[in-house]
Amino acid sequence: SLVDERKDARLMGRITGIRRQLSRELGFVVPMIRVKDNLALGPNQYRITIAGVVVGEDELYPDELLALDSGDLTGTIDGKIVRDPTFGLDAVWIGADRRSEAVIAGYTVVDPSTVAATHLNHLIVHNAAELFGMDEAKKLLDTLREVAPQLADGLTPQPLNLAQITALCRSLLVEGIPLKDFRRIAEAMVVVARPDMSTDALTEAVRQKIGSLIIQTIVPVKMPLPVITLDGELEGLLAQAMRVAGDAQHPIEPAIGQRLIEQVTEAARPLMAQARSFAIVTSPVARRALSRLFKPHLPETPVLSFLEIPDGKPVEVVAVVGNEARMNRVERLQAA
Repeated sequence: SLVDERKDARLMGRITGIRRQLSRELGFVVPMIRVKDNLALGPNQYRITIAGVVVGEDELYPDELLALDSGDLTGTIDGKIVRDPTFGLDAVWIGADRRSEAVIAGYTVVDPSTVAATHLNHLIVHNAAELFGMDEAKKLLDTLREVAPQLADGLTPQPLNLAQITALCRSLLVEGIPLKDFRRIAEAMVVVARPDMSTDALTEAVRQKIGSLIIQTIVPVKMPLPVITLDGELEGLLAQAMRVAGDAQHPIEPAIGQRLIEQVTEAARPLMAQARSFAIVTSPVARRALSRLFKPHLPETPVLSFLEIPDGKPVEVVAVVGNEARMNRVERLQAA
């Protein structure tokens, strides 16, 4: 009934709104979202796929409401105990006639279409790179050519071809950087692009040119940027280890990586409890490796290089992690 237009299906309208809103926020047109029956699923199940890959699934009860634990409950309410599919919060499905009872007890109460729409929105944002291909890059370039023809001509086919531009845009989207100011991103590409530059190297160079765009996705312009940093000597040892590792996909030794994850997660816990946005700041040479290390554990937390922070941007250092004999000299410099 949530998608049956004969029954005032609110979810279909929300899906249209989500696509329109995310297209504006991400900076490219999100592909059409299709809803279809799947007889392999249970009567209350739904599944979300992006580029043919299942990225989320859960159950909805169209005639009930989901009461979310706000963290400040004065009582509990009986029902089907579950977890919120988007953020993993404790929750319970209740009858629609118990809304007032749940609100009085301190629950946040939402309808099924809101549950599904929030889940869909979250998954699209976190998988935006999978929705962006060469066709989307071509549309961005066509629009750029209309408003800045000289810039477009200076960008492609030389020094960068369409495939390289697509790969760079996908790299930015993976780390939560929207493409809505594509002109600024294109200008950065023109400035830093060099022959035979890898996508990773190009991405890091472009990031340093668009630091203000990145920062504004984290905190408002007048607000200091809360940061967690690494101990200075540890930074130096990590940088040395990165140079030794070269182009390895995961250059940080697992033992030191696990200890870094534990320390940073512990330092971040008070900030997350207050719902404060923050960033992890490190050296340019270690940024990409640390971003990959932390992403599975702190997916909402950006990892920046200090060269990406604009001059004059106030910074609030909330924690410095490391030491412990400099993580045992970075596990004896990654076991030599």
